Amino acid sequence: MKMYGNVDIVSPTRFDENELQRCPSEHSNIYLQEESLYEPIRSTDKTDPGHLWRLSSTGSSVEETGLHWGHSPPRQGCYQRSKFLFVLCSGCLLVILTLCVLGIILPKYSSMKTEIEFLKEEQKKLASLGSFHVYSESHDKCAEVRSSSSPHLFELTASECFLDSYSQFFRWLPRGRLMSTKEGLCVGVEKQRTNQPLRLYECDNERVLNWVCTNETLLGVKGENLFFNFGNNRERIIMLYWGTGIWSRWKARSPEGKLQNGTCVQCCA
Repeated sequence: MKMYGNVDIVSPTRFDENELQRCPSEHSNIYLQEESLYEPIRSTDKTDPGHLWRLSSTGSSVEETGLHWGHSPPRQGCYQRSKFLFVLCSGCLLVILTLCVLGIILPKYSSMKTEIEFLKEEQKKLASLGSFHVYSESHDKCAEVRSSSSPHLFELTASECFLDSYSQFFRWLPRGRLMSTKEGLCVGVEKQRTNQPLRLYECDNERVLNWVCTNETLLGVKGENLFFNFGNNRERIIMLYWGTGIWSRWKARSPEGKLQNGTCVQCCA
């Protein structure tokens, strides 16, 4: 019985089951029809087909494999370039530091070398002039010229011995006069009596003393019972004294530091 004239009745058609067979995804073992719409967008970078085939053959899904489709693996070239730049910068910094150190050390070394050479030349000059230290062996001190409290006067003190201290060198002049090599002045005294400090005067001044040697180490004033003495005072001022003990005993040291028998070894009569 036909109820509707304008409706065509279509007989059911049988579909082939092979046409509905689901095809696996191109990049995994998950079927396209079952993939979620909320999966992250896959990168356009090509993945090794062999690696994906091995993952598929084991039955692993995308989530299980831990593949990150949106990130590219680190590039080996960038790492090598960064490493090279680091090594290069470190080398440049080391070179700069080395140059700075050399720039500081070399001038000081050159200056020290020049000073040593100058000292050697001065020692030769002093030796040629017959200069020496007036040395107290009992106190391990040398006679040294220093400025006096009185203007334009120098006095003698007992000080540490230094080969490069020219104020500690003396030499003999005719008539037993003892002259400071540095100042060019001779040793004398204001008044010829005991406990008088020794000072420097012009070598033709009447205060200049004429020294004589009673033995190798005892240096005394000609015609007087007064001697070149260490001086028992805080200022270590050398003075005339009547005693002949070890404080009045002096030896000579050469510019090279060699100890001689006594100050009278090179004394001029």
